Amino acid sequence: MNLLKSNWFLLILLSAIWGGAFTLNKIALDSFTPEVIVSGRLISGSIFLIALIYFIYKRFSISLTQINYYLFMSLIGIVIPFIAIITGQKNIDSAMAGILMATMPISTILLSHIFLEDEKMDKQKFIGFIISFFGVFALIYRDDLFINNSISETLESQLLVILGATLYAFAAIYGKKYKITDPLSASTGTILFATFFMTIYLIFIDESKPSYYNLLFDINIMLLGVLCTAIATIIYFQILQSEGASFISMMNFLIPLWAILFGIVILNDEFSWNYIFGLLIILFGIKLANSVR
Repeated sequence: MNLLKSNWFLLILLSAIWGGAFTLNKIALDSFTPEVIVSGRLISGSIFLIALIYFIYKRFSISLTQINYYLFMSLIGIVIPFIAIITGQKNIDSAMAGILMATMPISTILLSHIFLEDEKMDKQKFIGFIISFFGVFALIYRDDLFINNSISETLESQLLVILGATLYAFAAIYGKKYKITDPLSASTGTILFATFFMTIYLIFIDESKPSYYNLLFDINIMLLGVLCTAIATIIYFQILQSEGASFISMMNFLIPLWAILFGIVILNDEFSWNYIFGLLIILFGIKLANSVR
């Protein structure tokens, strides 16, 4: 089998791209605010994605009959979690952020039980959920979580990343329940609506007033937009359409490992066995909850 056509290769490549996004976020935070980073990422990603689709299909259109879908998915599935995660990364390293994103399947288990009739939580899923929850606690527990009866900046940042992961899970469940059109069109429409919202923010609300030239031609922003958003989306749906959701869910095991590796190699993040310990507990719980009996 040609390596480049192997879905295993694509899965590893995609997990590396999304794992590396945490490192790019951290670097970009030295120059821009979280909201500006999200705006630049979406604008550059949209430009590339539209150009690519038009080049392939010679036309581009989205249906406005599903405007409620696009509004919900763009805000809950892109804008708010992007901002929450990048804001959280101001006070924690990229490795920790990547590991906390592994909590998305935990949220998926609980939210699926609430909103999906065919995915109710049974005893095995509940045990896996509890084990994963303790893994998260082991990961974020420190003696200084609370200072002067208020949460520390570190804990606040960790909770913001977990919020982002939870919103991703909520968006995925909504997308499954209210499926529209083909995946690529739905994804493109959602990204474009998110880009519209953040462009309005960038022009009329943001007070930092960055140079648009410096923003869109910043190498980290370009990589986040073109590689981590546009190209990653194409790879994601290629895998999803050919292998299905169960196969692609294995990214949850790979993304944290790449985030740790990039964080240590590029940002000189400190290696902590606590990261590995917490991650293993989380992943064991996820595996138990999703194993077929």
